[in-house]
Amino acid sequence: MFQRSGLQCLLLGVILWAVPSHAGSAYPPEPTPFDHTHADWAKLLDRAVYTDQGGRVSKLDYQVFLDDKRTFNRYLSALSAVSVEQFNGFSQPAKLAFLLNAYNSFMVAKIMKRYPGIASVWDFGRVLNAPFKHRFFDLLGSRSSLDDIEHRLIRGDPALMDPRIHFAVNCASVGCPALREEPFLAQRLDAQLEDQTIRFLKDRNRNYYEGESERLFVSPLFDWYAGDFQPPNNQSPGGVIGFLLHYAAALELSADQQKRLAEGEVTIDYSNYDWRLNAVAADRTLSESE
Repeated sequence: MFQRSGLQCLLLGVILWAVPSHAGSAYPPEPTPFDHTHADWAKLLDRAVYTDQGGRVSKLDYQVFLDDKRTFNRYLSALSAVSVEQFNGFSQPAKLAFLLNAYNSFMVAKIMKRYPGIASVWDFGRVLNAPFKHRFFDLLGSRSSLDDIEHRLIRGDPALMDPRIHFAVNCASVGCPALREEPFLAQRLDAQLEDQTIRFLKDRNRNYYEGESERLFVSPLFDWYAGDFQPPNNQSPGGVIGFLLHYAAALELSADQQKRLAEGEVTIDYSNYDWRLNAVAADRTLSESE
């Protein structure tokens, strides 16, 4: 009798040992909530971004990211930890803000792989658009590239695509639209994108009207992504011209110049694109001549 009871206890113990215990832990584990204030990115941008000309120009102190690798890596890890299921639960503005901040922060991470011994993003190689197609980080469950964010996740999604995103993503170059000195946030995203667009179009080094030749010089962005630009509310004319006319005040176009542009009497040409690294000068100041 004693032997049978002992055997039964032994068998029961083996069964209990074999059954996994989830006491004290969530099952399945709950994903870590994402911080939609992008607080760590905000801290870094506040210290690293230097702006001039009313925010039309910005340069970056990359040393900040070397000095505070802990905060930077924590933010990158938080971006990479977001699952597809979590992302799908975000609002549309939160999705776009997430992707814009992800692009800009992983662009910095790319530069940091060679900083300070780098003069241009093209130092990584021009073959096959290497800096932008290289999959070097994890995002939404897969190995990803900067092009994946910009072209597949943003431009490839009609619900997220907005022509103003071209003034929000920063390619670590002087010719790029300014890196904003704060994160993009869902609750203010429309106002931030509008501000970025106006800032960029006010930069007379990149966008200006040449009266003698009747030419409007604009950034090559309007050439490279011409199909993306449309004025809001299906205004006429459409396309790049309609978009530029919508922002005529930022371009300082007179009523007569606007009329001639709308009638096709003004030639649109493209300014030079400066691919030098957007690193801040040693004295951490910007001059009007830059």
